[in-house]
Amino acid sequence: MTAEASPLPQAARPAALPEAAKPALLQIRDLVREFRTRTGTVHAVSGVSFDVWPGETLGIVGETGSGKSTLARSILQAPRPTAGAVVFRGTDLVTLRGARLLQARRQLQMVFQDPFGSLDPKWRVRDLVAEPLVAYKTGDRNARRQRVGELLEMVGLAQHGGRRPRELSGGQAQRVAIARALALSPALIICDEAVSSLDVLIQAQVLNLFERLRAELGLSYLFIAHDLALVKQVSDRVAVMHLGKLCEVGPGEAVYRQPLHPYTRALLDSVPGSAQAQAQARATATIRGEPPSPVHPPSGCRFRTRCPRAAQRCADEEPGLRELATGHSVACHFPLVPMACTPDRSAEKIGETPR
Repeated sequence: MTAEASPLPQAARPAALPEAAKPALLQIRDLVREFRTRTGTVHAVSGVSFDVWPGETLGIVGETGSGKSTLARSILQAPRPTAGAVVFRGTDLVTLRGARLLQARRQLQMVFQDPFGSLDPKWRVRDLVAEPLVAYKTGDRNARRQRVGELLEMVGLAQHGGRRPRELSGGQAQRVAIARALALSPALIICDEAVSSLDVLIQAQVLNLFERLRAELGLSYLFIAHDLALVKQVSDRVAVMHLGKLCEVGPGEAVYRQPLHPYTRALLDSVPGSAQAQAQARATATIRGEPPSPVHPPSGCRFRTRCPRAAQRCADEEPGLRELATGHSVACHFPLVPMACTPDRSAEKIGETPR
């Protein structure tokens, strides 16, 4: 069964990408994932929509607890979303079951944050990389052995096939995880904090590997991280997520240079750098308090309880994503743009909204 996904605005397409004229590889529409607990319903992902285009890297960024990993797992149907559509190459994965879903997952692979946690410590590297080939009964033993050799050569581990995970460094272990994700020649790889546990030098090596593989194999990535500066380096577009909702989507350079949402600005100001003290001071002035509970999210804008620009309208009305620049959208009643481009706020008291 196939499902037609409603198109996003034309500006949502990454015009700079050569593949942009082709249909979207992945279309997420109004995705919802909720968990019922004794204390109430956890609203982990609430009405998220976006596209990923062939050959594109879309970065998803947000602080811990914003719903990034739940979004990634819901795309893979593990667990299935509560509502919404996940349309991959024209087929809604939510409608698939059993063997049909298993076959669709061949084209969707995931690289996790902790490589050692995702690799069986008793297996040798060559067996770990061959695991998806065996699971999907791809080729005979000789063909699988040849494929494993090609993959290890591709990620720079041709001489490490006989080792076990404990004999590898963190960067090498993550390369094994990447090789395993590539085994079935997927179209889209979801990287869930794939470099967050690595030191800076190893991070750079792994990021360069991701970029080289994208150029050589035509891969698309959904790259999830909490560091906006890191995501900007590898992403064509960036989507900023807060408390289960997207608050800003745009080209990576534009989001980094001219953020439109106060939350995005706060994320940027919190990145340590040469002027770390000044950045921390700016972040303190921009964002305040603790994130609200996803069990009881605020009415209207979910960021309003921490936003210095919040007004009564923010409590009464939930902002939708609207385009303020080419391909750059924001879900905010009072975005960080010149006053001439923002709604009239003369009748509202900024910073005074019910908590």
